[in-house]
Amino acid sequence: MSKIDWSKAPEWADGHGLVAHHGITEVWINMDQYAAVGSEDRAYPYGGGIGDHRHNFTRGQIQYITPRPARWDGEGLPPVGTVCEFKANILGWVEATITAVTALSIVFTRPSYQNGRPLVEERLPHKAVERFRPIRTPEQIAADERLHKLRNAHTAIARTLESFRGDIPAEAVSRQVIEAMIDAGYSKQVAP
Repeated sequence: MSKIDWSKAPEWADGHGLVAHHGITEVWINMDQYAAVGSEDRAYPYGGGIGDHRHNFTRGQIQYITPRPARWDGEGLPPVGTVCEFKANILGWVEATITAVTALSIVFTRPSYQNGRPLVEERLPHKAVERFRPIRTPEQIAADERLHKLRNAHTAIARTLESFRGDIPAEAVSRQVIEAMIDAGYSKQVAP
């Protein structure tokens, strides 16, 4: 069996297991249903008894159950198996996988800076935990991009209009106008 890729697990799954039936089948599981790995969109209720689902796998047939790692909210140390983002000095925020947490350090893998080495393993002290964060949602990424556009636009406008400098009410109004324009889809068009 290969390493469990929890990023492919359906939201409802709270574990991974194996079923020995005409070979070995990997399945995502919870208390009510299971789905074969690779067919996550087809979940089945557990079988047994005399009902319509009697031919489905039973909960007892699933072995070698691995519970889903706890979701890390960014507080404290990330648990082993967590896929998160790591602030690399050169690359910025990159995806990392926590492989061990010892009494003194956090061990993780991340993309390499050098070509030919896809992953590198690093060990950092616990105090470096601020260099890790949970994977951002699409909404968080969009909010960051919007904020970046606002700051760039405000800086560009403030450079051309010296009258705003130090004028708090005018600066607040200009910020509101910029926000409204960006939210409406206006942006500087690069001339061809």
